Amino acid sequence: MLPPALRLGVALLLLSACFNPTGVPSTGEAASADPGPVSETDATTTTTTATATGNTTPPTTLPSQTDPTTETVTTAEPITTTTPPPPSCGNGFEEDDEECDDGNADNTDACLDTCKNAFCGDGLVYGALESCDDGPLNSDDAPCTSSCQKALCGDSLVCPACGEECDFTQGCGRDCKYTARYVFVTSATYSAGELQGQPGADEICMQHAAGTGALAGRKFIAWLSVNGVGAGDRLSSSFPFLRTDGQKVANDLADLTDAAIDLPINVDENGMTVDATYKVWTGTKADGTFGEGDILCDDWMVPIGMGWVGNPTMTGYEWTDNGLVSCNSEARLYCFQTGA
Repeated sequence: MLPPALRLGVALLLLSACFNPTGVPSTGEAASADPGPVSETDATTTTTTATATGNTTPPTTLPSQTDPTTETVTTAEPITTTTPPPPSCGNGFEEDDEECDDGNADNTDACLDTCKNAFCGDGLVYGALESCDDGPLNSDDAPCTSSCQKALCGDSLVCPACGEECDFTQGCGRDCKYTARYVFVTSATYSAGELQGQPGADEICMQHAAGTGALAGRKFIAWLSVNGVGAGDRLSSSFPFLRTDGQKVANDLADLTDAAIDLPINVDENGMTVDATYKVWTGTKADGTFGEGDILCDDWMVPIGMGWVGNPTMTGYEWTDNGLVSCNSEARLYCFQTGA
């Protein structure tokens, strides 16, 4: 056994051998030998080993609490502009496309509440110049004329809706009604099918009267009955009926339909006398009522069958009721003036 002092020396030597600052354990001489240069391979291996087996050092800083974010930042600051406010119709100042601006909403003056100039036909009555304004209904034959004045008897304009038949023309009375009614027989002849009913026959009468002396401007209808509508039903006159030569045929409608007339209706629109060569389509009895339905050429629409006629040279009931002829025959028409 070693003495205590020797044992202490050996222990110190062993302790110093265990402590190596390079971290590489060695024994004996080999441990104290110079390890020599370290190759790249050794360095790489050492580094890799250290990395693989070593501990990862955690970051020493945390993300900043003031890092920028993507949130939209709003502001309450007001947005200013230099665009002027829109113009105001009625503020008394004429602006932009305004035609006028009188600062009021009165539509009876020259400037409307739309800031447009008043005009005849706008449907508003401009009190200083207009007595009426029916807008698109204004017309020279309507209650409100095209000049925005109320129709009046004596203004030379005929207003049927006002009860006028004439106005300041030949044969026109002070009440704007004709003082006499005219009647004539047509100068031309027609087959029953050419008439095309009462409307077509009325048009034929108007064509004959147009532009013919005192007949011009007056309304005429045919003395022609159809099923359910007698010729007398379409007239209402308390005035005398005159031929175009001025001679009286009857005092009024009642006198016309009493089975006798004063003079034959044998004068045409031109004042020429006709004979009995051609009869007159009537379909009408002496009292103004319609005849039998099966002898009216299908209400004067076709030249088939038989039609009732009158004789223009007669003054008794025959003037309107003088027998039957074929519907494809040629005959005249009686044309009577009627009210507007």
